[in-house]
Amino acid sequence: MTFADHNPCRMRFTPFAPLPGDELCEGAGGRLWLEALSSRAKGTAKSPFGRARAYARTAAVTHLVIEPGIIRCWINENTGPAPAPRTYAPQPSPTIHIPVLDHGQWRDLTVITRHLADRLARLPAENVLQEIAGTGARNGIHLLPALNQCRASCICSSRSALCKHAATALIQVARCLDAMPLVLLLLRGRSPVDFFAGLQDPDHLSLHHHGSRHLPLPPVTSAHLAFEEWEHAARPPLPPVISPPEQSATPVLPRVGGFDGQSLAGLAADTAQRAHSLLRTLTKDATATTSPADILAEADGDGGSPVSRQLPRIPLQQRLRELQEATGMTKAELAQAVRDWGLDG
Repeated sequence: MTFADHNPCRMRFTPFAPLPGDELCEGAGGRLWLEALSSRAKGTAKSPFGRARAYARTAAVTHLVIEPGIIRCWINENTGPAPAPRTYAPQPSPTIHIPVLDHGQWRDLTVITRHLADRLARLPAENVLQEIAGTGARNGIHLLPALNQCRASCICSSRSALCKHAATALIQVARCLDAMPLVLLLLRGRSPVDFFAGLQDPDHLSLHHHGSRHLPLPPVTSAHLAFEEWEHAARPPLPPVISPPEQSATPVLPRVGGFDGQSLAGLAADTAQRAHSLLRTLTKDATATTSPADILAEADGDGGSPVSRQLPRIPLQQRLRELQEATGMTKAELAQAVRDWGLDG
């Protein structure tokens, strides 16, 4: 199959190789076409497509022309022995009419696909068709036609709505879409060149048509104006700061072996008091010159809290014994740890 016409409004394919006996379509374009026409396009031999597959293996399709809304096909059935002289057998030439998308639908499809222009430029043609058809279908614009939209006419004596010649033409269109997937755009009324030009240029001539329905174009707003609107927009007030309790709660500690319970309780109460004083200071309306050192000084004027000043002084030897019992270390190991940590006794 070769492309034999350079008219942007008509594509002619000739000749066609015999229909293969295994897989009907090898590309995504043909599969999308057949699935849209009928879920049973590859069905039994009694269905129109089944009869057409058997027929297409013997009858040669010499030409197939695709124009906006029209499929024309010429079939040569004289592939057997030479006919008798002075006999004339008309060759079937089915014509299939498919409604095209109106100008408003093409404009809508262009607008909703415009954000994919950079991505489509990097995809193969069959994936481009799949993206465009999927985007349109999700927005109510069906690029792929259904079987009930195809009106076929043929010189044969078949009384069915879709004779084997017309079904053969539809199958051969699937093979055309395998080779050139974007031919579907032309069949539905828009040249692929015009469609992709409209993706790049919103003012392209193909998008202008008076009286057509179309989706409104998104408003164009500069980043500077958008920031100005955001900066001066009213914002809801922040929630009020919850006041801390008047008195700090004294923590209740579990009994820990190896340490004096009174000492641990005093240290915990001292820490809680410091945290409470800091929280109250931070939640007040302090001046901008207040520093963390000032807050600590306010929380503890002379370096120790009232709770810590009430603690009894524990001798150093008693502290060492308690640390030895709690950690299991010797005096030498404790002294080395003190030197390593830089506590200086």
